[in-house]
Amino acid sequence: MKWLYPAALLLWLVLCALIGVAFASRAVHQAESELERVTGRLAEDIAQRLNATEAQLDSYAGFSTFGQHHGELTEHSLLLRQFKRHRAIVLGLRVRRVNEDERAAFERELSARRGRPVAIHGYDPGRQPPRFTLEGGGYYPVVSMMPAGELPPPFSPALGMDVSRVDFLYDALRQSQRRELPALSRPFALGDGRLGYLIIRPADEFVLQPAPALLPDRQFVALVLRVDDLLPRPLNLPPGMRVQLWHQRYGQQDPQGRFLDTGRVARGPFETLLFPSLELSRSTGGSTPSLMLKVSWQLGWAQIGLFEWLVMALLALVLLAVLLFGVNNLLRCHVDRVAREQELFHLANHDALTGLANRNLFEDRLQHAIRRVRRNGKRLALLLLDMDRFKPVNDTYGHAAGDRVLQLIAARLNEVLRGEDTVARLGGDEFVVLLEDVDADADVAQVLERLQLALQEPYDIDGGTVTLGVSIGTAFYPHDGDSIEELLAVADRTMYSAKQRAAER
Repeated sequence: MKWLYPAALLLWLVLCALIGVAFASRAVHQAESELERVTGRLAEDIAQRLNATEAQLDSYAGFSTFGQHHGELTEHSLLLRQFKRHRAIVLGLRVRRVNEDERAAFERELSARRGRPVAIHGYDPGRQPPRFTLEGGGYYPVVSMMPAGELPPPFSPALGMDVSRVDFLYDALRQSQRRELPALSRPFALGDGRLGYLIIRPADEFVLQPAPALLPDRQFVALVLRVDDLLPRPLNLPPGMRVQLWHQRYGQQDPQGRFLDTGRVARGPFETLLFPSLELSRSTGGSTPSLMLKVSWQLGWAQIGLFEWLVMALLALVLLAVLLFGVNNLLRCHVDRVAREQELFHLANHDALTGLANRNLFEDRLQHAIRRVRRNGKRLALLLLDMDRFKPVNDTYGHAAGDRVLQLIAARLNEVLRGEDTVARLGGDEFVVLLEDVDADADVAQVLERLQLALQEPYDIDGGTVTLGVSIGTAFYPHDGDSIEELLAVADRTMYSAKQRAAER
């Protein structure tokens, strides 16, 4: 039963693991709800901010067309008020489509307005990259710029820049032209090193009165905004949560289309192995959702709060106490059962008065000894003892004194013989001794002599002294027989012969 304690400990560890899994599953379920809430809140917040930006863009379109009829100064003053209320805006742009045959007239008009020569040019005039082809062809130069928080300078190198030569601006311009809705560009670096993005839309629908010189989609307005305004600051993300935001026209792993990648917290390999990683993606944006939001959360120990740890520890202690109590009771029952079985075995195989083996146990041991002797080739001796002058003890002193003498005889037999020898009481005053591994008759003779000397010593009972004699008969296996009955018969005959010889003396 020694395996019970290790088994109980193993069971306790398994149950503790199951409790941990149950609490971890509960924590994962709560984390899934929290992830759904955070993702929904962020997607909604981004959509609201972009919708607000589109509203600002619509106002910009209205102000720009209004300025065409009331002067740029009026337009600029209106825009300055608008930009001051929305600090995410970096720059306002107005773009106009110019056909090839209109280029010379446009450049003369813009130069006269700015007071110095202005020509339509590429993003990098030194390299002159190839111009992309938009529907309707032509050029798309910047005709007006409005920095946030200040009046525009009288001249800027960006005036006349063809936005169709800039890949990230070209994509937004093309989408806006096709859908006639606001479109977002991919993020790009601003002058201060931070990331920005551009939102652009057609502005011709805001013309307040007919202008025959302007064909549909001839004019666009755009705002440049800071990327870090798309999400609230601070984000206050839980440990292990990561937020990624990228343009849908680019892959998640493409750094060019990545708006945000924040909140990454490293987890240990053990936490990564034990806890799952949750992910949730949403499409978000303004009137034309063009952004992908992905919120991933590598869960860890932080998901299990102090209260849960205390409850798990309490459950583990209760389980340990219950298991130890059960194991102790089981062991106690087992010990009691074994003790009872041993007691019953002893009562069934031993003499109740002397504690020596009885006939059943003696015959069983003799049978086993015979089988061993057959294998090793040695001999064994059987000694049958009968006490002389024992009946007068019962008649004179009573049966209680006789029982006491029998107990003393049994004690002396155990003292004289070896531990591996078997001593049994067959009944009354008859005893039998089994000697194993007998090499010579002389060895048996020495034992007989010691037995006689020991048993003939006086016995003290009830203040008196009793002296008994003993008659011993011997039989040898296999010389005197091959079975138990034959050996006992031979020993009985030699014992009676010894008793007669003693009586004659």
